[in-house]
Order: sequence, then C-alpha cells, then structure tokens
Amino acid sequence: MDKPLLTYFPVRGRAELIRLILAQAGVDYDEHPVMKGTPEKNGRPTDFAALKESGHLPFAAVPTWEEPGGFRLAQSAAIATYLASAHGLRGRDAHEAALCDQMLGAYEDVRVEARSLVNTAADARAARFQELDATVLPRWLGYLERLLASHRDGTGWLVGDDVSYADLALFYIVEVMRDNGFTAPSRYPLILAHSARVAALPRIAAYLASPRRPAFLPFPR
Repeated sequence: MDKPLLTYFPVRGRAELIRLILAQAGVDYDEHPVMKGTPEKNGRPTDFAALKESGHLPFAAVPTWEEPGGFRLAQSAAIATYLASAHGLRGRDAHEAALCDQMLGAYEDVRVEARSLVNTAADARAARFQELDATVLPRWLGYLERLLASHRDGTGWLVGDDVSYADLALFYIVEVMRDNGFTAPSRYPLILAHSARVAALPRIAAYLASPRRPAFLPFPR
C-alpha cells in the first residue's frame, strides 16, 4: 500500500465528512469502492459480502481507514476525529478539541433524524418529511445557529480562530438538508453564510467540483 486507503460505498453517506476533512487537509489517498458482485481491487474484494468475510473490516462494516504500515481504523466518528487531530483540524487545545467533538455529536444526531426518511414506510414519508422540515430540523438548526452566534457573532468559524472539522460537519449536514429539499435551513442566515464560507475554502471548493466526489443520492420521498 503506497497511500492511505478509505474503504466505503461509492456514495457520500458516512464517509463524506471524512472526505471533506481529507480534502481540507490536502491528503493524497486512494478509495476502495464497496459494491455488490464486483471483482477484486487493491488485492481484496470489492463485493461487500466477500469483503466482510475477508477479515479486512474490524466490525464487518464500512467505512474503514488504513495507512501504509498497517494502521487500520473503523467507525466513521473515530476516523473523522483521528484525521482531524492528525491534520490540525480539531482546535488548538483540549477545550477547542472538545467543542469540535461536541459538534460531531450534534452532526450524528441530526444525520440520524434526517435519514429517518429512509426507514419510513412509503405511505408515511410525506408526513415525516413535513414533520422534519417544520419541527425537528428547525429545532436543531436553532441550537446550531445559537452556537455559531456565540462565537464572534457568528461571522467566523465554530471553534477558535481557524476552520476545524466542526465547520465541515455543519457544512455537510446543512448541504444534506438543502439537497434533499428541506426548506428549514433557509430561515437561518448565519448558518447559510457559514456554509458559503466553508464552500469557498480553496481545497473544499476544488473537492466539491471534482469528479472524485460521489454523486448526490437523495433520500426517498
């Protein structure tokens, strides 16, 4: 293995925050795509069932992150935290690191709420979408906008003086909402301005426009 390797499905999903961190950090890495009924790549299966049997996945799940020398890490939050720490995107001290991790926890909670559409019965999705857009997501966006406003009046980054993976997490969850047709983010101007700042970061802008980025896959409606 010459470069670090990210193993995941060819979708954004749980690996997309990791990809955003890698983009902002300027890390050169390879991806091992996981699909169904596909041949080997990088000397290992790409078929998910076969990959689980191969022993390359610590918990029989993806994403995983591997580095030359044998270091392997599973669990998306652990990977994101590790990479952010390794590349200066997790604050400047223990307090800032904790605040970044706090945002990761919020990101995971909001993501679960938004993705509940996937497991909602087809005839109940319209009602669930409306509930999310009118009540659930605005509650979380209100928390997040207050958090953003509490630091430099919301005109900078979430934590400290520098961009961190907390900012990338907030950017991505808002992008997920907007891409899936939720209107709730439009009522939170500080969050929208923050998202624009993140999208304008040169390395993030290059990644967002890159063919390397997986295509958007909407939630079922």
